Amino acid sequence: MEETMQEGLCLRIYLSESDRIDGKPAVEAILELCQACGLKAVSVLRGIEGLGEHGIHSTSFLSLSSSLPLLVEAIDSKALIEAAVEQLRPHLIGKFVAIWPVSLLRTP
Repeated sequence: MEETMQEGLCLRIYLSESDRIDGKPAVEAILELCQACGLKAVSVLRGIEGLGEHGIHSTSFLSLSSSLPLLVEAIDSKALIEAAVEQLRPHLIGKFVAIWPVSLLRTP
């Protein structure tokens, strides 16, 4: 069986653990929206340190921050990512979002 390459997009949303959307943790709300949009390759990465609007956030022993950085990253077809972004847009006011082209390798 032959592997196929497809053009797609990568979506990355920068959050912090303390962010909330519609009364629930932002990462939970975003994952639910991504699932509702049909995205299948979505990961949440927890940062150990980050620099944001309110300074440096760290997991250092002396600073037990509850506002550590989180990244939600999704890769999928251009059409699905673009549709998801339109659904997510009203919930991402004030958040940093990055989107770039990727080549998707679908293996058998």
